[in-house]
Amino acid sequence: METYSFFMTRLYLKIFFSFWLITITMIVGTSLVVHWLDLGTNKHLSKRYQAERSQEPAKRLLRDVVREVVNHSKTDVTYGLGAAPEWATRYLFIIDENTQDLLKRPLSQEIIDFIPELTANSPYAEMPIGDRVFFGRRISLQDGSMVRVVAGTDPQGRNIFWQLFFNNVWPTLLISILISGSACFFLAKRMSRGLATLKTATQQIASGDLSVRVTPKFRGRRDEIGMLGREFDHMTERLEKAMLEQKRMIKDVSHELRSPLARLQVALALAQQRSNGDVDQELNRIKQAAEYLNDVISDILSLPLNENESWELNDTLDLVSLLETLTKNYGDEAQSKQVSLSLITHEKDALVPTHGNTLIGVFENILRNAIHYTSTGTPITVKVDRVEDGSFRVRIADRGPGVPEQCLADIFQPFFRTDEARDRSSGGYGLGLAIAKRTVALHSGKMEASNNPDGGLTISVVLPKCDLD
Repeated sequence: METYSFFMTRLYLKIFFSFWLITITMIVGTSLVVHWLDLGTNKHLSKRYQAERSQEPAKRLLRDVVREVVNHSKTDVTYGLGAAPEWATRYLFIIDENTQDLLKRPLSQEIIDFIPELTANSPYAEMPIGDRVFFGRRISLQDGSMVRVVAGTDPQGRNIFWQLFFNNVWPTLLISILISGSACFFLAKRMSRGLATLKTATQQIASGDLSVRVTPKFRGRRDEIGMLGREFDHMTERLEKAMLEQKRMIKDVSHELRSPLARLQVALALAQQRSNGDVDQELNRIKQAAEYLNDVISDILSLPLNENESWELNDTLDLVSLLETLTKNYGDEAQSKQVSLSLITHEKDALVPTHGNTLIGVFENILRNAIHYTSTGTPITVKVDRVEDGSFRVRIADRGPGVPEQCLADIFQPFFRTDEARDRSSGGYGLGLAIAKRTVALHSGKMEASNNPDGGLTISVVLPKCDLD
């Protein structure tokens, strides 16, 4: 889930905000252009329209108000004007026959000077007075009342276009932006969900789980993402089949090699008895090669065929007691190399569920490797402690050459060798740690390697504690 959340955070937000910002830009830009250019059926046709852009908002306000009030009575107009917001009436005055504003507001001297220009013979007028320009229209209302509608530019010389635009259009813009945001949200979510599913499945395959399938999660999708998911499953099916066939073939070949190898060892034993010491050196070499081949076959056959197979953990093992016994048993071998082998723990016991004696081979393999690769006269420490979730952790640290950082994960792969261990006389054949890691995984544990700051390698094994409830 953490991987999916991180992926969604990046890809999902990129798609969502990209679509939404483009949509917002289009909505706001289109509204701004339409409002600025007055692109409507009532567009002003005067040649002076382009030259008097700063005055156009006041003229447009006048036209819009006249168009609205001409079909209403004086009472209706007064009520409607009183209910209008302050920004809509700040630059607008509707004056009756008695030269009184319908909202009972005081009239400036500029407006009083302008009113006489609006007569029956000249119902429309515009006049610059001081720093302002006034536009007026004399009209008759539905009930026969005569009023003069006057609109003026901002007294401080500001263009009232932006005030009229945002105050008048922002509700529509907000609704449009929210609707477009919802559409972009679901579109981005749908697109990124499929990609996130494929990314998670790819990571599972990279970790060795070839049983993962994504087609059920794309059921009903007929787009390119759905097609990609189906092709992805076809690929993993073929890959899983090929891997299983390869492992099965290796095991079958190993089984077939057992019989001739056994006959070879019997013949070798007879040859040693009859050689009278003449060819003992050559026969010993043959014996070593046969024993090596037998060990390789045994380890290959012990590898689980299926990566996802599980064991029934039907026994309990005390890690502290096991490691005490192993450090004692391998003490002589370590002493022959002048290596000290010590167990460090504050735990009285460390009970873990296990399958038979399989974990014994895990720690034997790690200890043998540590003794083999550590430098002469150096210590090997075995530490047992607990991690945060209560699991037990065993760390076996040597003082050998270590492993290149880029190879730390690879040493658990079958038949992998570092440059320092490729010679059979100095190292194994690359199956011990692979089997150990697989065994730990089948116990629901983890096995990792890390280089020590002072030199050498530490193998860490974490196993879940035994549930005694």
